Amino acid sequence: NNYMNFKESFKACLSVVIILTVTGFSPLVMAKDDAMICAVTKAIACDKESDCITGSAASINFPLFIKISPKNNEIISVKETGERRVSVIQHVTKDAEGRFLVYQGVEQGGAWSVVIDTNTGSLTVTSAAGVRDAFVIYGACSRALLKP
Repeated sequence: NNYMNFKESFKACLSVVIILTVTGFSPLVMAKDDAMICAVTKAIACDKESDCITGSAASINFPLFIKISPKNNEIISVKETGERRVSVIQHVTKDAEGRFLVYQGVEQGGAWSVVIDTNTGSLTVTSAAGVRDAFVIYGACSRALLKP
């Protein structure tokens, strides 16, 4: 079924792209190399042969939290079941003004991009998973949660 194809393609191609909603979230000034915790606030999964599914991370069987670790060039997710996935960050860049950080990678037949607003922590993730599936994820990231 198409829903299962979404989940499997999404997990295979982009097993790491989720965002953290931080209540009381204040604007952040983020450095390019600092690690951050993120969680999903909204997820959209589309198959070109059927309708899109919009909902939570759970609605597309995706982990709620991830850790982005630029120094290690990786994005790590761990599900409540203990399933751990690591995606390699292959490209890092900033926009001309230095406000938006962009992390990108390619794996298992698909490509993904993570864009983070360094002023607000807002996150947008896109993924083209194979020839049929596409995903968009929205959320927020915090570096402060990893500081002692």
